[in-house]
Amino acid sequence: MGTTYKRIKSVFTTFEILEYLSDCREPVTGSQIANDLDQPFQTVMCHLASHQDKGYVQTIGDKYKIGMKLAVFWARMKSAKESDLQGIQDDLQALNGK
Repeated sequence: MGTTYKRIKSVFTTFEILEYLSDCREPVTGSQIANDLDQPFQTVMCHLASHQDKGYVQTIGDKYKIGMKLAVFWARMKSAKESDLQGIQDDLQALNGK
């Protein structure tokens, strides 16, 4: 039987905020995020400050939007999948004798 690990609430909050921001077309205030996610304002602001320090969130005046650093994850995954695809295509060609 496998080990069951405890879930970390702040990790869920982090992703909830990032997912929220990724759905927003325009920058939003911290209070709007807190209200919409039913989270304490101070909690949201602490997360936003941390995300901003790491480049995952950007500020526009007193509003927040998703940062470009998250695009790096997508670009790496896309590159890995394209490499996987090329390897599969090469294997298929070899199997077909081409």
